[in-house]
Amino acid sequence: MHFKYQALSLFILFVFAIVACRQALYIPTLSDSQRIGVPCDTLVIGRNLYVKNCGSCHNLFKTEQFTKNEWAKAMVVMQKKTKCNNQEVKLIMKYLITRPKQG
Repeated sequence: MHFKYQALSLFILFVFAIVACRQALYIPTLSDSQRIGVPCDTLVIGRNLYVKNCGSCHNLFKTEQFTKNEWAKAMVVMQKKTKCNNQEVKLIMKYLITRPKQG
């Protein structure tokens, strides 16, 4: 069963890699997942939501451009401008703070 989820996660990552080649946004890896204790497919979903919801209105920022606190403040403001629910915002935040600016 665990192998199925890994295979599915790798397939999803592969598809996103092809679709997102034109973008400089990183694609979450198994290493990221293990380092922060969040399933890789959760990070991929968060990335996808970030691209879909945030990228539809403005250029996307690399996760390394802002600290965790800066991302949190920005998401409070941006959620009011989108149709993202709290669960979607949490998923986006998990992606954004996987590789934040240090400081």
